[in-house]
Amino acid sequence: MNLLRARSTRIACVCLLAGSPALGQTVRVLADSGWAGQRIVMLKGMGEVHSPLDSTLVASAVGINLVTSVVRVEGHRLWVVSTSGGDSGWVDSADARRLPEAIPYLTALIEQDRGNWDAYLRRAEAEHALNQRQAATFDYSKAIDLHPSEAFLYLRRGRHYNTLRACGEALNDFDKAISLAPTSAPQGYNLAAELYSLVSGVYSGCPDSTRRDPPRAVAAIQHAIALDSTRATFLVILANAYASRGDLPAAIAALKRALALPKAAPSYRSEWQRQLDEYERALATHGAKEPQ
Repeated sequence: MNLLRARSTRIACVCLLAGSPALGQTVRVLADSGWAGQRIVMLKGMGEVHSPLDSTLVASAVGINLVTSVVRVEGHRLWVVSTSGGDSGWVDSADARRLPEAIPYLTALIEQDRGNWDAYLRRAEAEHALNQRQAATFDYSKAIDLHPSEAFLYLRRGRHYNTLRACGEALNDFDKAISLAPTSAPQGYNLAAELYSLVSGVYSGCPDSTRRDPPRAVAAIQHAIALDSTRATFLVILANAYASRGDLPAAIAALKRALALPKAAPSYRSEWQRQLDEYERALATHGAKEPQ
């Protein structure tokens, strides 16, 4: 542990050991200072946020991660938005830490309880967000060692491995998560469908050509769509899978279906349209090829 982490950890330990009055005072000070625009680490749940329509409803949504950005502040409510821009909600400022402060805070929790898989998971998320890849890999794996029956942990490590372009490891984690999904913590979205879409993305886009498998990419995303036909992003992933096997007409048709859906994420529409234009130009220039 370096000196900066050690010093920050001691400070966090003091706050933890001082008891609820001191900790509450610290939380109130943080709540009053600037949160907007800051990246935060959620300290509870698996990405759940309070609904903007009914604050008593709490659920997770695709694209709202444990590390996310605050878009606006209303008192103690920190409002966040999904990466697609399609879902939003709020978390209490007492249940979050700014990203730079999160690692020493979570390290203090781990030093108090080495079996705290939840703290290892959140520290891994913070490390991943800060590009501390080796540390994140260790902490994701430690969380899984301590709590091997939870699909969400394999999903998060699998996405981490995918970022590292470790396609084999990512596929192994996604497959394990699929097997655990029926008995894991419920999510506000179809977890199995999300996992099949991630499998498709690896098979169609892995930088290692020996790992790419366009037919499996198409089959996986078709399975995801069968489980949840409301996700426009699944149709975009289907288009990518078709394109990876050289079937541009099918890719174009899938993208047009995605853009026609009323729930298509506004923040992604311009990118999808650009991709559609690119496929149509390629088809006009090279013609349709025999799919693989």
